[in-house]
Amino acid sequence: MPTKIAVICSKAFMNRLTSIAHEVPHIQLDFYIYNSYEETSSLMKQVKPCDVLLLAGTLPYLYAKHLLRQWPIPWTYLKQDETTISTTLLTAISKRTVTINRLSIDVMNPAFIHNVLHDIQYEDAVPFIQQIDLTTPTEQLLKNHIALWQAQQIDLVITSIHAIHDELTTLGIPVMRMLDPKSSIIRRLDEAKSLSQLTKSESAKAVAGLIELHETHDNTITTIEQLAATIHASYQLVNASRYELFTTYGHLQKALDQNQLESFFTNSKQPVKLVFGYGESILEAQKNAQQALHYASPNAISILNENKELQGPFPKVTTTLSLQTKDPYVVHMAKETKLSPLNISKIMAFSKARQSLQFTAHDLSEYLQVTRRTTERILKKLVEHDYAKIVGEEMTYQQGRPRGLYELNFSTYL
Repeated sequence: MPTKIAVICSKAFMNRLTSIAHEVPHIQLDFYIYNSYEETSSLMKQVKPCDVLLLAGTLPYLYAKHLLRQWPIPWTYLKQDETTISTTLLTAISKRTVTINRLSIDVMNPAFIHNVLHDIQYEDAVPFIQQIDLTTPTEQLLKNHIALWQAQQIDLVITSIHAIHDELTTLGIPVMRMLDPKSSIIRRLDEAKSLSQLTKSESAKAVAGLIELHETHDNTITTIEQLAATIHASYQLVNASRYELFTTYGHLQKALDQNQLESFFTNSKQPVKLVFGYGESILEAQKNAQQALHYASPNAISILNENKELQGPFPKVTTTLSLQTKDPYVVHMAKETKLSPLNISKIMAFSKARQSLQFTAHDLSEYLQVTRRTTERILKKLVEHDYAKIVGEEMTYQQGRPRGLYELNFSTYL
């Protein structure tokens, strides 16, 4: 089956894309044409079922950005960059016989033009640059171009906006569109196709879940049935206090994204643990779910993926912790300190979550959800091997000895 790509673009870009698309096999294009970029948001609401969305430019992307946060399928957009500027300038110079300093160009990011001119060691006067953004009306950009032409300061306008191109053409002012290189368009089509294939592959990934209860109640089965229906799962009783679920990554991820699982804990009359394991097979997913159960928090969701990364507990936090590592530095650190990769991953996450470099054993104990004694043993090992250092003391207004201030002495940005 071909990958169906919904394309939001101008009529001119549709014609260009249609002439190129045959070079990317197994795709089908479904066009939604705007007369102005402001129509992008309304066109997105008209998009019919497809595999991936392609926006033909940075400006359409900016108009659609607020909708893309919740867009249910993969999307990408054709970015304006230095390659676009280089191709357009070369075409203008070779085909229109104009000089760079006699051009008026509207562009998303003026730095792109300056970068290209710097790279080609251009040292003469720069072209007239009109910056495009959502706060500048198209009419104002058009007036700027017309004023420069009437003042005989330019010989050609290069525009990124098709409405400006059409208006200047009507007025008889020399104008050309910004040219997206053929190679850039093909790369974007390939990317759109790959995004769709990756998403479909991920969505079909096996997921096994475990529900662990202390005791059952009259509404237990009803609550579990509602959960299973939400994530399109089948379920079975494992023993008196445990149920097993089977679904796919796509169904579970959709429920998590839309916060549809919180009601499960609300409807349950007792603390309950809910975990999921991902895998390339049901057997792998089951093993990961069983391992995730060891780290689960009551009334929260924990997930162990196929890379042995522990995610959650949702919905409270969305931290990702590694239960294993192949990084030589972390492996060496784990062996030297006798700390598990999980504890090291938690400490790194703790560091990233803090605004202050210094912390107390109490701070770390609260984050790790372990006893003060356990935390002090961890810190002692880190200090002994120079992975942490004591940098001072925190004076409290309560009785007792001052609390030591620690600072980590290794990279936590891995």
